[in-house]
Amino acid sequence: MRYRSLRSVSLLAGPLLVAGLLTAQNRPSADTARAAARRDSVRPAPPKDYSAPLGAPYAAQDVTIQTPMGHTLAGTLTLPNGASATSKVPAVVTMTGSGPQDRDETLAPLPGYRPFRQFADSLGRRGIAVLRMDDRGTGASKGNHSTATSADFAEDIRAGLAYLRTRPEIDASRLGILGHSEGGLIGPLVAVKEPQLRAMALLAGPSWGGRKILEYQLANLARGDTSLKGPRLDSALARIPARIDSLRAANAWMKFFLDHDVLAVARQVKTPTLLLNGATDQQVTPEQTAELAAAIKSGGMADVTFRVFPDLNHLFIYDPVGFPRGYSRLVRNNVEPEVIGVTVDWLVAKLK
Repeated sequence: MRYRSLRSVSLLAGPLLVAGLLTAQNRPSADTARAAARRDSVRPAPPKDYSAPLGAPYAAQDVTIQTPMGHTLAGTLTLPNGASATSKVPAVVTMTGSGPQDRDETLAPLPGYRPFRQFADSLGRRGIAVLRMDDRGTGASKGNHSTATSADFAEDIRAGLAYLRTRPEIDASRLGILGHSEGGLIGPLVAVKEPQLRAMALLAGPSWGGRKILEYQLANLARGDTSLKGPRLDSALARIPARIDSLRAANAWMKFFLDHDVLAVARQVKTPTLLLNGATDQQVTPEQTAELAAAIKSGGMADVTFRVFPDLNHLFIYDPVGFPRGYSRLVRNNVEPEVIGVTVDWLVAKLK
């Protein structure tokens, strides 16, 4: 089922997008704009470059991870120079946002936006290895993305952690995770099952339940649509509950998302946590950062730091407005340096 009135939402690739166009498998895709633009059947897309920048103090290795679920994940492991069995280094696994995402969480409407490549580069220069993986069924990874839930993706992240523990260059006692958007929902699911983790950094991680998020996103988009006024707007808003119910019946991912109790899981987290958000985020609203922090602290984990950055949107890019339909018009295409710095400094402090 496709909701054509929400076509423009497909521009919200990568972040916690649950209101966009659906794929042929009725899975909400945050990457439909990229898929539509590729025209793979006419001209293959050029291979993506995951190599280390020239002169970087780390190497980038292509790796494959066999998961207990029976599929293979493809990724890139950046290893600081000098890492060895006798000089082990800490490591971080990244967790992408919603929809089929590659290991860098690239976004079609914003060419050059590769947030996890930015983080991997900065962490690599600080002596921390990073494993970033294509989502299952995406890029070079195998498996079926369309039938997977956030809980399934959490198991894929755990498979990545298990892989790192087999690497002689990695210190298995100093592992962390770093997620954005849906990755911020996946992170606590991982941390509860991996209590030995030393650090969890979540960017735009939600505290609201899926239904509240979806109600907010759909209503916000409708109110921002200048073609909807008066009775037309009222009608669009009135249809939202039925649309959500229809989406819930369509696929397993949506059912899990709508039923998942984010705060109940957060209260079980025993991992030091960093929570960041942008003040103009209109997908995961900034007040959710403090709510998520309070839930983790209420479960007994006092080591929780949270911060909201002025004038940054859901992508952690300078954007005083933050309305999702404006992403394709942004002048900047990288995570702001201050966000990279705060995140990396915190991870280094916890893992080194």
